[in-house]
Amino acid sequence: MTGRCDLQSVVEYTIDTELVPANLRFLPEFLQKYYLSRYKSYRNFKEIQSYTEDGKNYLTYKVFIPKTGEYIEVTVEATVPIKLIMRSSSPDIPKSFQDELYEDTLLMVQVFEEQMANMSLYFAYIQGEKMVPESPKANRWVDILFSRSMYGIFFIFIALSYVFLIVFQNYGPLLLGIVLLLFALFSGRLAARGDWVVTKDRPEVILLQYSLTMEEYERFLKTNVKKIPEIREKIYNDIVSARKKVTCELAEKIFVDYGIDCQPDRLSVKTVNVWQLVKKAAERFKLSMPKIVVANTEVANAAAMGPSPRLGAMIITTGIMQQLEEEELIGVIGHELSHLKNHDPIVLFGLIILEFILRFYIFAPYIVGLGYTGFFVYLIAFLALIIALGKVFEARCDLDAVKYIGKPKSLAQGLKKIAYKRLLPVYKREPFYRRYRRLEWLAFDPHPPAYYRINRIENLSPPITKHTFWASLRDNIKGFLKP
Repeated sequence: MTGRCDLQSVVEYTIDTELVPANLRFLPEFLQKYYLSRYKSYRNFKEIQSYTEDGKNYLTYKVFIPKTGEYIEVTVEATVPIKLIMRSSSPDIPKSFQDELYEDTLLMVQVFEEQMANMSLYFAYIQGEKMVPESPKANRWVDILFSRSMYGIFFIFIALSYVFLIVFQNYGPLLLGIVLLLFALFSGRLAARGDWVVTKDRPEVILLQYSLTMEEYERFLKTNVKKIPEIREKIYNDIVSARKKVTCELAEKIFVDYGIDCQPDRLSVKTVNVWQLVKKAAERFKLSMPKIVVANTEVANAAAMGPSPRLGAMIITTGIMQQLEEEELIGVIGHELSHLKNHDPIVLFGLIILEFILRFYIFAPYIVGLGYTGFFVYLIAFLALIIALGKVFEARCDLDAVKYIGKPKSLAQGLKKIAYKRLLPVYKREPFYRRYRRLEWLAFDPHPPAYYRINRIENLSPPITKHTFWASLRDNIKGFLKP
């Protein structure tokens, strides 16, 4: 996002997007239906008009300020990048209100992008690497890794503890603790067995997206959906492996066999030099390069595994590469490097293992006296403590990313794109809704609420404290008490 303001009370914002021109022409209609109409009880929208001029599609409307009669005239230009031009009727209208209107539009653009992606052919490649199909969101180990809930992992751990206890009796807890500790120490290397490993010799990920019309999409589902692996392989063999630039002219030779007429304004090709981005971030942190694993999944996220940068791995999905711009992505990479720098994965795993062993060998007589209900409360309380610590670690990593990488606005922008579903509906920012925000803090989720992280990053001012852990603990407590 960029914004500029002049003496005529005109502010212009831009929204970077991976949408192709053929899809952007539907954006005004989408915003009118899913934003202006749906939120008319929240915003006072008037004089709504969509039109085309010089081949560009526009949406204009006025947003009136309650009880004042003042208004902002908004013009959305559906181009790449998307432009928002706001003209205020009075210079007294706060810039913060204009920023809210921009954020409303940004969130709705993310919803629109997801809808358009559902009607697109999407392929990802690394030259010289095996082809990997794009995974459904539900059936992959990486989707479990990126799950925002720790319920499953924790209770699987409890189930394993009883299996080991039955099989190995008194030695069971100790043996399971050793097994899990070894897993934590070598989890980075295990993660490197994922879809692709990025190296200096194979640094780039190529992302290809072709948008279908509704008619083409429905026809494709009926006739050629099972041939997606065949299309993927042909594009790789005929274009990618030959190190040719992906163009509509070359893609047409493949698409024509599947009833698709390639149009340049529907084809999007993005190349991300993942190796250089991680290398640049690692140099800022003064860390050695971790293993870089690419997971070919629609899930837009990244994660760190392992005890340290040298023995660890960073997992980055093709989904997040497609969704974020490079400056936004390097901020997310910095966040994950902070996890490795501070040994967060091994610390959390170590605490869980330590509690497990102490529970069986020292605390057992006292816990038995609590009864079944007391034991369940004890487990939930310990899990809550681990999750609270995880929230502090996540907040600390946000601070570290800004401290070493810089560009807090880009990191905040990236989080808005990744977490946009958790920021909707747009009126969640209003005071009447804030009393419910504490429930987000109480969720069994190792991340602080998205709204809190974004606001905190956007309001950071240099210099960043050296003691980022204690600053994050303090900020989290304040955020919980005053959501």
